[in-house]
Amino acid sequence: MLDNVNISEVKSEEDFNNGINIYEEAFPPGEKRPVDDIKKNIEKNHEKMFIGKQNGNPVMFVMLWPVNDLDFLFLDYIAVRKEYRGNGLGSLFLKRIFDLDDSAGYNHVIFEVENPEEGDNKTQRRARVKFYRRAGAKTLTGFKYFLPPRNNNKSQEMKLMIMSRKNMKRFDGEKIQAVLEQIYTHIYNRKSDDKTLNGILDAIPDDIKLE
Repeated sequence: MLDNVNISEVKSEEDFNNGINIYEEAFPPGEKRPVDDIKKNIEKNHEKMFIGKQNGNPVMFVMLWPVNDLDFLFLDYIAVRKEYRGNGLGSLFLKRIFDLDDSAGYNHVIFEVENPEEGDNKTQRRARVKFYRRAGAKTLTGFKYFLPPRNNNKSQEMKLMIMSRKNMKRFDGEKIQAVLEQIYTHIYNRKSDDKTLNGILDAIPDDIKLE
């Protein structure tokens, strides 16, 4: 299916707007950041937006950020346009994510998913986790992870998942701490002494099991 989808880094305003249209359609308010924040992360933090086109039509949107000085990519967002969902585009992209030229120097992709045991949409949340598992992702266990609170709302608990070139079963806690600190300070524009961040970091065990 991906053979007839051209995936390229967004370079034009038109493609940026096409990506944002898919983003706005795909994610609930609690998972979205202001578009100005996305622009800032692209311009100042080296985050990259990719657009997938099929026969010239935008069908997929992806945001990836290379974690500084570590062999991790942060998968910020991935979404398929509504009328193209169910065709396996998202799953195939994830399975081939390390084939991208921009992924050549990285061994791991880390990302956030909603806690499947909370909220009113448990069925949808569990389906998302299954979607990522089918692509080879595993869940980091042994600690809780939260999004930083926005608009005076409470922190939202998420699960962290990871895909690797190798079949990893464990991760060093210090490495994950370093990755999450950068995600908070670069992607979410939080300070290193952020209360939510430090609560997460303090709870991370020395040895993290993947399930």
